Amino acid sequence: MAAPLVHQVNVKATPDTIYKAVSTAQGLQGFWTSESKAEAKVGSIATFGFGGPTQRMRVDELVPGKRVKWTGLADFPNWDGTTVTWDISPADNGETSVVFRHADWPASVSQDDLGSINYNWGLIVERLKQFSETGKPNPLFAFATR
Repeated sequence: MAAPLVHQVNVKATPDTIYKAVSTAQGLQGFWTSESKAEAKVGSIATFGFGGPTQRMRVDELVPGKRVKWTGLADFPNWDGTTVTWDISPADNGETSVVFRHADWPASVSQDDLGSINYNWGLIVERLKQFSETGKPNPLFAFATR
């Protein structure tokens, strides 16, 4: 297995605000892709659209204000069986720490592919911070509504 992709950021927002951002369609549309469909229900399938291609994730764990975990389905190359977690916890100065992990990559995935994916996740985590702090939607991937 390849090493997990990890990003950590402190956010000036409550754990509940961040949890809603990473567990609901409205929240995910606010920072990741405007074509997000998700519900805060274990076992449900969240769908993330990118102007054509989509990636589905099964919602495996929901701990309000603390954790969201998904498992990737076989849509994007090498994503089948990978896991995405958003761990939320109190940090210093009244801020909230978010630790993002995308793990369980197959050994066959190239370092170049992981580097590109990790770069995009870094941008997405930064958008999560901005959205959670300001409440203003600004998804990294924005598509005109049809």
